[in-house]
Amino acid sequence: MKATKTKPVTKELKERFEDEALPLMQDMFAQAYHLTRNRADAEDLVQEAYIRGMRKFEQFEPGTNLKAWLGRILFNQFINEYRRKKRRIKSVFVEGVENMAGVEDQPENDERFAFMAPGNLAKDDAFMQSLDQDLKDGLEELDGRYRDVLLLNTVGELSYKDIASKLKLPIGTVMSRLHRAKAFLRERFGGKAPAMN
Repeated sequence: MKATKTKPVTKELKERFEDEALPLMQDMFAQAYHLTRNRADAEDLVQEAYIRGMRKFEQFEPGTNLKAWLGRILFNQFINEYRRKKRRIKSVFVEGVENMAGVEDQPENDERFAFMAPGNLAKDDAFMQSLDQDLKDGLEELDGRYRDVLLLNTVGELSYKDIASKLKLPIGTVMSRLHRAKAFLRERFGGKAPAMN
């Protein structure tokens, strides 16, 4: 991937970003909190996403969904932070043990998370371990067909039409699976399904 140099943020661009993006901060915090399950981490995640969003705001196409654009930046930032934490833990705790055990170190492709479809995240043990235990248990109990649709809708913020296209399903099937997934989680959590976006 070719790195692009970011131009300095102009006063007009900064004002436009503040006018359009700041009203979405509460929604971004809700999404961040549901990813991190920690208020301080969620605040840090939102702050970092907004910094990145302002720096890249010239790439945003006016008239498109700014909430989804910021949400994707926030989600990618969450994955990047997860990868950084995983690398720190691996280098401190695992490297020496593997060498002592005579096992050759096989580097994992941590970069896969940044490009992984939300539906595939539920199949990844490392990502599932990063979630709140109740939410993780609920997602693990959920049939994969329903879980993929739920994650594509809530985490990926895809529309029914986009999910149908991605999974090659009729829109009615997508709507039905999403309804069943939410109903399952509502029932499992006693009528209060955890918000995921």
